[in-house]
Amino acid sequence: TRSFGKTGIEVSSLALGGMFDIPSNQLLLRQALKWGVTYWDTADCYEGGKSELGIGQFFQKNPEARKQVFLVTKSDARDPGGMTTLLERSLERMNTDCIDLYFIHGLRNIKEIDNDTKVWAEKMKKAGKIKLFGFATHSNMEDNMLAAARLGWIDGIMTSYNFRIMRSDKMKSAVEACVKAGIGLTAMK
Repeated sequence: TRSFGKTGIEVSSLALGGMFDIPSNQLLLRQALKWGVTYWDTADCYEGGKSELGIGQFFQKNPEARKQVFLVTKSDARDPGGMTTLLERSLERMNTDCIDLYFIHGLRNIKEIDNDTKVWAEKMKKAGKIKLFGFATHSNMEDNMLAAARLGWIDGIMTSYNFRIMRSDKMKSAVEACVKAGIGLTAMK
């Protein structure tokens, strides 16, 4: 396990990416827990919502498992109203009252989030519906990471990370800035 940014929350160093349908995920979820892979990532749109439904089905059958899992999901909405609607749907689908880390999905430009987003995240944290907030990014990653480090209110970022990308000085600087800002980083792909 590793500490997720400055949060002090221990998460498994390997994550389970949850883009699968209900029949195939029940065995996979059970095996992930058995192997200690407790960081579970999905999104409201994966498999048309079936990924979240499958996780919810697993938690319904195994309610004690929810305490072991660091649950991550993502919103395709950017506006507070849309994010609230999708968050409520995700909570219902996954049979949980709180998401550990809630991401904006596929952020292309840091300008997609603003003070309204910050206020929304703080409100959802206070209501106990999310613990942490951040974004996932597939493009313009380094600029988004550097800007997030300056914002001071982003808890986590999921970004592509591989040998080729990490050779770039700009990505090295972005990772360093996020680490210095205490942002938890999740590597994908």
